[in-house]
Amino acid sequence: MITTVGWINLWLIFIMGSIYPIKHNYMKKYKKEGKEKAKTLGQLYQFTRKAHPVTGFIILLLGVYHGSQAYSLYVLHTGTVLLYSIFIMAITALVGQKFRAFQKHWRVVHRGIGILVFLSAVLHVFLRNII
Repeated sequence: MITTVGWINLWLIFIMGSIYPIKHNYMKKYKKEGKEKAKTLGQLYQFTRKAHPVTGFIILLLGVYHGSQAYSLYVLHTGTVLLYSIFIMAITALVGQKFRAFQKHWRVVHRGIGILVFLSAVLHVFLRNII
């Protein structure tokens, strides 16, 4: 069960990371071919935007469950680095939307941490015991 939850979480992280390429392709097609040709991509982008916060919360919950059952949430290893980077990513999104000082730049930080999440996930899957 622990392994299954881990793989589900990995797929959810991949799906969450796909929001930016979907938006990029939608905007590109919208500008090049017009609104009607980009309609399907626009609907997919709107769906991913609405699902993004809920999926992020699910990833965080499954990560805590997976980490607490598999090893520990307090011992430093690749899984805790991944979980903490996801937590920081969530905090960045929540704080960035609420506080005026961060409203313009929080998405850049959120995407940057997304790269850290991706690298941490790769390390956790392939080099689990490196730390």
